[in-house]
Amino acid sequence: MKLFRGYKKRYFSLAAILACSAGVALEADNISLEAKEYSISQNFASEKEAETKAEALETVHVTAQIEEKKSYEQSSLRTLKQKSHTIDPTEIITSDEIELKGFQNIVEVLNSITGISSAANGGYGQSNSLYLRGFDAKHTLVLIDGVRMNDVSSLSGAQMELVDLYDIERVEVVKGAQSGIWGSDAGGGVVNIITKTKKHGFDGDMLVEFGSNNWQKYASSFGYANEIFDISLSLLSLQTDGISAAAPKKGETGYGEKNLDWEKDGFENNALHVKGGVNISDKERLEFFIRSSRAENHFDGGAGVDAKDYDDLYGFGMDKYFNTIRTSLYSFGYTGVHEKHKVEARANYSRFERSFYGGYKGKTYEVYASDEWSYIDEGSLLFGAGYLKDEVELTAGSLLTDNSQDDKYLFASNSNEFWDIVLSQSVRFDIRDTFADKLTFKIGARYNFYKDFYLLSSYKSGFLAPNLYQQNYGTTDKLGAEESSGYEISFGGKHFLLTYFDESVKNAIEYGGAYPNDFYYNIEGKSSFKGVEISANYLFSDFLGELSYTYLDAEDANGKKILRRPKDKLTASLSWFFSDTFFMNWTGSYMGSRYDINDVQTGKYFLLDYALNYDFGKNMGIHVKVRNILDKYYQELDGYGTYGRSFYLGVKGDF
Repeated sequence: MKLFRGYKKRYFSLAAILACSAGVALEADNISLEAKEYSISQNFASEKEAETKAEALETVHVTAQIEEKKSYEQSSLRTLKQKSHTIDPTEIITSDEIELKGFQNIVEVLNSITGISSAANGGYGQSNSLYLRGFDAKHTLVLIDGVRMNDVSSLSGAQMELVDLYDIERVEVVKGAQSGIWGSDAGGGVVNIITKTKKHGFDGDMLVEFGSNNWQKYASSFGYANEIFDISLSLLSLQTDGISAAAPKKGETGYGEKNLDWEKDGFENNALHVKGGVNISDKERLEFFIRSSRAENHFDGGAGVDAKDYDDLYGFGMDKYFNTIRTSLYSFGYTGVHEKHKVEARANYSRFERSFYGGYKGKTYEVYASDEWSYIDEGSLLFGAGYLKDEVELTAGSLLTDNSQDDKYLFASNSNEFWDIVLSQSVRFDIRDTFADKLTFKIGARYNFYKDFYLLSSYKSGFLAPNLYQQNYGTTDKLGAEESSGYEISFGGKHFLLTYFDESVKNAIEYGGAYPNDFYYNIEGKSSFKGVEISANYLFSDFLGELSYTYLDAEDANGKKILRRPKDKLTASLSWFFSDTFFMNWTGSYMGSRYDINDVQTGKYFLLDYALNYDFGKNMGIHVKVRNILDKYYQELDGYGTYGRSFYLGVKGDF
């Protein structure tokens, strides 16, 4: 298997980790306006060739020497033209970076990005809350190949813990309110996960990985592609004994001990992914994908409460503490280029089922069509329309009185470049059947004032519709949508990006009262989210160093600090290429002050991870990952467990 095009990534034993010294070629990436992308090439290009590359994101490609090239990277997030025309600091994490740094799950990938933090209810496979610039997970729209992953039967957005990294090509993250294009659920940002597409001819790969806590992962993919059609199939089987989801709370007996006799809460996930397409002509294509998974995670009785699988701790009649989760995503679409028009039409379907607490079932249907019209050389207009429908069949074992809601929408986005200035505007109108219609927008500008340096500013608005469960559950009045808005200012260059953001949410939906008189309602006032994001990277000798820092000031409508959001977070990464078949990475992260319920401090700790890749054959390699090398004890949420030092060894091959 090849990594970074010319370089192959493979793995070695843990003993070799400490024994290596020397250096070779490496890559310096560029955190520009839109992306951080890694690639290595074995071919040299002349200066003239470099100048004629497509016009967007500048990166550094490294072999035996370092040389600059221009590279074109088109995001799939309904953005316009090349990256230099967009006004959102979007970040792209490729599969190469995922493997280089040895990320074990999608949450680790996202946590490596400025402005993002998370908190999990225990170990691998447990519920995980993602905070993008401090916004609740429900404000972040998550897509897989453009299909919505947000569970409409849940109050917590997408279940990120169920997304495996095996067949992911890249992860795109755009921050700030994006309802001007994507509507509800995108008031805090969008995460789009792109899966791999097979190249020409027959090919395939396989992965076998073992690790701590009886970690076992088996995966394989097969595919064929020619000029007319392509098809691929990916299979995954993962299981682990895990750790106890619950742990003693801070101040309780046993807090900080690593070998308590608490039941382990395991996780398993089996997934199938089929993706393909037919090229009707060199300018038209039909494509589809099917992604289906069945997962089971065991959990505990709550913070600090260990529970056996068949306990009934609270007398609720619940006789088991595990949850079977089924997720199915389907998509069928058309894309075509007709002179100055790029047309897209797509039909998507998402289905979610969870077994615990009586069961949950939800569905989302979406159809839309869009046209990107390049009406002048330096101007594009993207416009489209769509229909979105949510259905909830079951929630906590109960049927809802009103079990569906519709959304019909129109959107448009325009971009123009005048000399060194880019202006962009987006607007969307949502016609909802359960509450007031919504108009959201985004405006911004970019000024390329000197060589690779630029200024960027934008103002955005967004909303989050109340879901069907909230609308049916004892509301005091007709619920309205949560509304978000804010601005950001960025200063960037080839190797750094500095961003200040100021965003807010008003009419937040809150839960109040006590059973059986509990209810949901909109609260007055605004929650505010202000902060600074800094990203930088530098190539020196045989090493690539990266640094990212986030400062966040998050307050609710009453001026109180919002729980579980770190005040600051620092991540540093160092990659070292020993040879074209042997390279490694160290990643350290510091979590600043962070408070949970009852003002319990859950921050102020440092974690260090390690990954090694070694290619021992033409198409074979091994990898070693060590997570939490220092065996640091910490809790992301008070009363929930986290992993100590963990080891993983894997073998991967191409055929």
